[in-house]
Amino acid sequence: MPGSSTSSTSDSEDYRADLGDVFAGLVVTTPGAFTACATRITLPHLSLLCARENLSRVAFVSLPSDRAFISFSSEPTHSIVWRGLSLDQGEIMFHGHRERLHQRTDGRSCWRMIELSTASLAELAIIETGAALAPPATGQILRPSPNDRKRLVRIHREAARLAETRPQILDHPEVIRGMEAELGEVLAACLTNAEVRPETETVRRANEIMVGFEEILTAHPDRNLHSAEVRDQLGVSDRAFRKLCLTVLGVGAGRYMHLRRLGQARTAIMRARDEKASIAEIARQAGFNKHRFSAHYRAAFGETPSMTRQRARKM
Repeated sequence: MPGSSTSSTSDSEDYRADLGDVFAGLVVTTPGAFTACATRITLPHLSLLCARENLSRVAFVSLPSDRAFISFSSEPTHSIVWRGLSLDQGEIMFHGHRERLHQRTDGRSCWRMIELSTASLAELAIIETGAALAPPATGQILRPSPNDRKRLVRIHREAARLAETRPQILDHPEVIRGMEAELGEVLAACLTNAEVRPETETVRRANEIMVGFEEILTAHPDRNLHSAEVRDQLGVSDRAFRKLCLTVLGVGAGRYMHLRRLGQARTAIMRARDEKASIAEIARQAGFNKHRFSAHYRAAFGETPSMTRQRARKM
């Protein structure tokens, strides 16, 4: 059903859940109060997402098998890093089939995504180019012609602007049909008439290791894992793992796990509101020493756990 929606939040877990069809996990890596806004536009065959965030963060992305995804940044100063590779201005990401990878932002960001079923992608490509198209086995960084990319960004940006300021216009069938037709034409051009950035087997292997890292963390949600233990399970050296984490996550493994557990504790505190679970118990379950938890928490979020709970109860 065609339509649009815009949501804003200061809760990173609410934001992750809102983007749950894409994000399996989210870790904010810069201290401060996180805010985000997501605008979605649903067309008959295409779905558009415009996401804005104010702090650096790392998302673990897990894409469904029956959908195709294309992502890009629309702001020259807002860099988006996919599995350790920064998208240059003029590039887009054509995501792989059932791809799992990390997406990182460094500072304030605005990024965009287009989603459609694999069947719709094949049909669109046949209509526009005469040949079917499917998501690649591994995600590809593409450089379309400057005019095609500029047009893609313009249409996406205009759709988001209408959704945020004049959503009633998107109720008109003729507007929807025209927007989807123009977007489909330029999207097909961007995907089929583009230069593919070469990638090495080393990059693919690095992504496999980092996905394995997330699998280990997910399998042990209540444990305070140490980097050495994770490295042993992954079968990589200390130096290689440190380099991978800095390249892909922007922070070391220990820092990432620390912030991830803090985020889980924050979510538990906000959800507990008037339940019996104490902050000390939540800290313990997240693997923290209760005597040091408050200091770690305040350094990450700019407020104490008690302040978070009091604010959540007023919401």
